[in-house]
Amino acid sequence: MGSTMRAMVVTEFGSPPVLTEVPRPTPKEDEILLRVRAAGVCHTDMKIRDGIVPDVDLPLVLGHEIAGEVAEIGAGVTTASVGNRGVPYGYVTCGNCRFCLEGRTSLCEQLVLRYGFGSIGGYSEYVVVPERFFVPIPDSVRFDQAAVATCSIVTPYHALIKRARLRLGETVVVVGAGGGVGLHAVQLAHRTGGDVIAVDVDATREGAAKAQGASSFVVPHEGRFADEVRELTHGRGADVVIDMVASTATMSDSIEALGLGGRLCLVGYQRGQLLTAVTPDVVFREIEIYGSHWATLTDTVEVIDMIDRGLIDPIVIREFPLHEAPAALELLAVGGGPGRSILTV
Repeated sequence: MGSTMRAMVVTEFGSPPVLTEVPRPTPKEDEILLRVRAAGVCHTDMKIRDGIVPDVDLPLVLGHEIAGEVAEIGAGVTTASVGNRGVPYGYVTCGNCRFCLEGRTSLCEQLVLRYGFGSIGGYSEYVVVPERFFVPIPDSVRFDQAAVATCSIVTPYHALIKRARLRLGETVVVVGAGGGVGLHAVQLAHRTGGDVIAVDVDATREGAAKAQGASSFVVPHEGRFADEVRELTHGRGADVVIDMVASTATMSDSIEALGLGGRLCLVGYQRGQLLTAVTPDVVFREIEIYGSHWATLTDTVEVIDMIDRGLIDPIVIREFPLHEAPAALELLAVGGGPGRSILTV
């Protein structure tokens, strides 16, 4: 095995990644060298590339949605062998803080590594994964499906099921329903047995949202959609709103769209956008507001199992070879299509 590998490297914020030969990592004790086979292309990748996400170092290799096969194992690895297929959990956490011990790994207080936020990411031929953060995937799950699972499925799964505590038959509004995460949120909410109202500024996404189970599609005007949600629910309002956009306007209307005891779960984020609410309205209707930050290691294991059992269907719309990562990112910037694009490595 050679001492170098190919990777798409960002050397200046705002510039496209360039195909570069970089040192190939070597697995240390209790580590796995994963040969990347598929890497998802996510909106967060664009934010990282453009320097919008804080605490990101250059040079940068993007890619936090990763799937591949074990190429080499370090000393002490006992649960994986060369040739095994799997995905890395996107964070390497300390394992010792109160949140890690509670299983809330996305809130680790002493985070060691985030794939795709520095020099180690999936837009490359190999990544090193600590054994305890390697999640096997069965032969029934393709590499592209598994890569998609690690962000655009686990994120709405964590938000809907773990944070908003979605229950069977509830009415769910998905704001920003046309993107990769939003469409998977529509699918998950629909398969939980609820009525799903999809909200998106792009009217061309209606067909895709309804194909994933949305009963209604609303195009907001200047961020306003609550009145239509109220009308569609016969004045009752929604049980859950999951907001992938999180602008000042959408967050305000999300609260207005909720019924008594409704839950708002914020997944998206934008700098400078403020959440405003009329306090008595929140108090007397017992509105609950949650933030949802990505997902846990347990969520990743559960979602892979659900794909294996046919309970979730990853939405992959297009594949690009590794060297065409800039084109995949630009496609995403202009809309991207209703689902996830994948880099094949």
